[in-house]
Amino acid sequence: MLSLDQHLQCERESISRYPRNSDGAIEWAAVTDDLILCSVDSDSVELSTVIQRFTPKASSLIFFWESLAVPSVKMEIESATPRLLDITESVPEFWIYSPRDQTVVEISFSGGVTAARVPVAADDQIPL
Repeated sequence: MLSLDQHLQCERESISRYPRNSDGAIEWAAVTDDLILCSVDSDSVELSTVIQRFTPKASSLIFFWESLAVPSVKMEIESATPRLLDITESVPEFWIYSPRDQTVVEISFSGGVTAARVPVAADDQIPL
């Protein structure tokens, strides 16, 4: 489990960089197309396949849930991958962040799976 400080740091580095809907989901329509790696229906793809394809450098993954009442979790990729089916059956909406790949995968309540590169924060850009 991540501490609250660790959660907030990881959230700032990842899902907080995207525009969000009032329900907390990422507003994908407002995200530039060059950041979106894939957007599919969860019935058409295995989540483990999306994770393997779009987080190839990952040694660990951060799982964010809908509520802070459930602490965010950091899992090694070897232990996370076999648990993905159980997680998707238990939690209707969550986000997976790969710090090494700078990639977020959203599993939405509506059944969508979207993978995207994390937008560069304005303060991370190198001045010309």
